[in-house]
Amino acid sequence: MPSIMNPEYHLLASEADYRQACDTVIGRAQREIAIFDRNLVPLRLNESSRIDKLATFLKTDETRRIRVVIHDPDDLEKNAPRLIQLAARFSHAIAVRQSPDNLRHLADTHLLGDGEHGVRRFQFDLPRCALILDDPSYIGPWRLRFDELWGLSRPCLTLNTTGL
Repeated sequence: MPSIMNPEYHLLASEADYRQACDTVIGRAQREIAIFDRNLVPLRLNESSRIDKLATFLKTDETRRIRVVIHDPDDLEKNAPRLIQLAARFSHAIAVRQSPDNLRHLADTHLLGDGEHGVRRFQFDLPRCALILDDPSYIGPWRLRFDELWGLSRPCLTLNTTGL
């Protein structure tokens, strides 16, 4: 059933507001979450509350997906055990890729939900960001950019699912 869109835009300036905006987008996503980030550290995806949100998103429908493009996977591999466990548990639905060397200068980040909602951080070292809700025309170019980055990136997360 189509809904009437009433786009919303919010400029935010703190780390807490940034993460809350990301939680909002995760909560609204129905099909896919697409994340482009330097290393996922500011998102704090490894926090149990955020892991629970992502797990709920994936458990609700087996066709849902999370795609991530990051510049540097080291922190994820070394310091995000909950996120690694989630990726192993939902290996069919979560994919992580590393951007190529020639694109690692890109300093913005974004978290997109279904090509309709998103959080765009203007520079990864600064918390200033924009939350955009219910606006496919605004999010569309960022979605296309993410898809281009995805195509240029290579898989980087190796999961050890051998157990204990």
